[in-house]
Amino acid sequence: MVMNDAEIKDAVRRIWDVSSSTYDTHVGHRIGTLEEKEAWKQELKRDLPLEPLDVLDVGCGTRAMGLLFAEMGHRVTGVDLSEAMMAKAREKAHKQGLSIELQTGDAERLPFDGGMFDVVVNRHLLWTLPHPEVALKEWHRVLKDGGTVLIIDGVWKDRSFSMRTKRMVSDGLARIFDRTNHSHYSKDLRRYLPHDRGVPKEIMISFLEEAGFFGVRFRDLMYIREMQKPFQPWYRRFAPQKTYYILAAKKQG
Repeated sequence: MVMNDAEIKDAVRRIWDVSSSTYDTHVGHRIGTLEEKEAWKQELKRDLPLEPLDVLDVGCGTRAMGLLFAEMGHRVTGVDLSEAMMAKAREKAHKQGLSIELQTGDAERLPFDGGMFDVVVNRHLLWTLPHPEVALKEWHRVLKDGGTVLIIDGVWKDRSFSMRTKRMVSDGLARIFDRTNHSHYSKDLRRYLPHDRGVPKEIMISFLEEAGFFGVRFRDLMYIREMQKPFQPWYRRFAPQKTYYILAAKKQG
């Protein structure tokens, strides 16, 4: 089946609309402990000045990162294709007494003027995009001069026989034991996603440099995965993640 960009984005949106009701029940999506929350806050503020900033959370979903920035005193805007995911974000913000702005939009074609934000952040997003290199250029466009992009990503699975076997076992057990397991991307849809298994840091760095960012800094986040591991279902431990990282880079000031 041949799909155009609009059809690809609509298919992605429908999947996450369905997944919205159970998204935060999955370890790795939610922030489950105070220890993990503090670790995330420390990582997010390492590359930023102390004063309140205008932050754009791209592909914000239920707003795990955006709500952390709001707790830290920043002015946060979130954008996502899925209105259902953002409805969950609004519920979470209301319960925590935090103010957030949310807008429906495409990470590859943002509904904002250039130079509006001090920070652009995203987590677990690039693998869902058909044109990640276009998205990076958009994030560069909406940043103020001297602004920072923070990308949290990794490689979820590789093409080795060992990993494919472990993933097959893990996914099969999840379908049996996990009734809240969120919707999966079809093979037809995955054909249009060049990094559906995750984005190696070397490729991500090349995307950043091609988009005009400089001063790229890499930090390993596998220690956060270790914090999450005790809360993972036993059947998800068959196929441990290979890499997890944060990359920070600047727009020329």
